[in-house]
Amino acid sequence: MASALPAPTGTLDFGRCFTVVTEDPEWVKKVLIGGLFTALCSILVGVPFVLGYFARTTRNVAEGMARPLPDWDDLGGLFSEGLRLTAVYLLHVLGVMAVMAALGCLAMLPVMALGGLRPHEDAAQAAGALTGLGMFAAYGLTMLLSLALAVYLPAALVRVAMLGSVAEGFAWRQNVEFIRGNLGNYALSLVVGIVGGLMAQLGVLLCCVGVFPAAFWGYLAVAAALGQTLQLNPGAIVRTPGVAS
Repeated sequence: MASALPAPTGTLDFGRCFTVVTEDPEWVKKVLIGGLFTALCSILVGVPFVLGYFARTTRNVAEGMARPLPDWDDLGGLFSEGLRLTAVYLLHVLGVMAVMAALGCLAMLPVMALGGLRPHEDAAQAAGALTGLGMFAAYGLTMLLSLALAVYLPAALVRVAMLGSVAEGFAWRQNVEFIRGNLGNYALSLVVGIVGGLMAQLGVLLCCVGVFPAAFWGYLAVAAALGQTLQLNPGAIVRTPGVAS
C-alpha cells in the first residue's frame, strides 16, 4: 500500500496570490504580453503559451523564488511546455463533452422508441414526459460533471507542470490524492480562481489594463496559489510508478 502524502505545514497567503505579480519590476510588460497571448487563446494559438507560462510560474513560486514571473524570452520553451498541459486540458474537456453527448442521446431514447408506434395521445404524452425527465437528469449530470472537472483539472495540470509528463495528467488516483492531501489550500486555490475570473469580468475598470491582461493576471494568481500549496507541502507531488519522465 502506498504511504500517505505528508500534510501541509501552513495556509497559503491568499492576498499575496494576487500581489506577487506587482513585486516584479517588469510586471506591467509581462502582464501585457500575457494579455496578448490570452487574447490569442480565442483562436487557440495562445493557449500553449499561456499554459506554459502558468506552469513555470507555479514552479517558481513552489521553489520560493522572490520574483517568480518568468521572462518572455523563451517562447519556444513555453510553447513546448504548454503543449503538454494543453493536451491534458483538451482531452479531459473532450471526454466530458462525449459523456454529455451520450447523455443527450439517452434522453432522446423515449421519443425514438415511441416514434415508430402508431400515433396515440397517451403515447405522445408519455414520450414527452419521459423525454423531459431524461433531459432534466442529463442536464443535472452535465452540471455535476462540469463542476467535478473544474475541481479536478488544476490538480492534473499542476502535476504535469511539476513532473513534465502528460501521462501524470491522467493518473487520476494520484491527482485525487494530491487534492485530498492539500484539501484546505487546494480549496483556497479554487477560490483564487473564482476571484481571478471576476477580475477578468471587471478588467476594463481595473487599472485600465483591459479584460485580457486582467484575465492573465487571474491565471497568475491561481499559479501562485498552487505554487504556495506546493511550497507548504514539498512532498505533495509524487511521480506515478511506471510513468516515464
